[in-house]
Amino acid sequence: MAQRQAQVDEVRWSRLQTELASSQNLSVMIFTTFTVIFLPLSFFTGLFGMNTIEWQDDEIPSIRYIGSIALPISIFLILFSLVVAFSSRVQGLFKALYKSIRRAFRAGKKVWVQHLEPGFRATRKERRMAEKKRQRREDRIRRQKERSYDFWGTVKGQQHEQHEIPDLNLNG
Repeated sequence: MAQRQAQVDEVRWSRLQTELASSQNLSVMIFTTFTVIFLPLSFFTGLFGMNTIEWQDDEIPSIRYIGSIALPISIFLILFSLVVAFSSRVQGLFKALYKSIRRAFRAGKKVWVQHLEPGFRATRKERRMAEKKRQRREDRIRRQKERSYDFWGTVKGQQHEQHEIPDLNLNG
């Protein structure tokens, strides 16, 4: 009975945590949306609010001129940001682009570093990288073992053990 109550409490606790995470996600999404809307507008406000010679040569630009530049660009930036924020396809595209750029940068770095780095440092670096790779592989295997705990498999393995009833309990 105590185990069932503990399970019920655990389920309640996880449900409450899920609801809290959901409300926090909603808050972050609303904040992000407002940030996406107002960031380009504040950028252009700062840009056109500068008093420089380039802006005041012969005449000061009118509000219509500033609006004809700032509004279309702002609308484009807002729509683009919202598409990137809410489209998993576009996010996947950006992730793939980021990974390919990072791979290219690492490959270029490797080529340049080989010319600059003495040989003994390169071998030491390779050993460290191999050790890190081995550690990551061991961590991954350990996490898989922890996730794949089989309660019923453990119980089945224990069924073959002999259990003895203590003499105290036999006298009834």
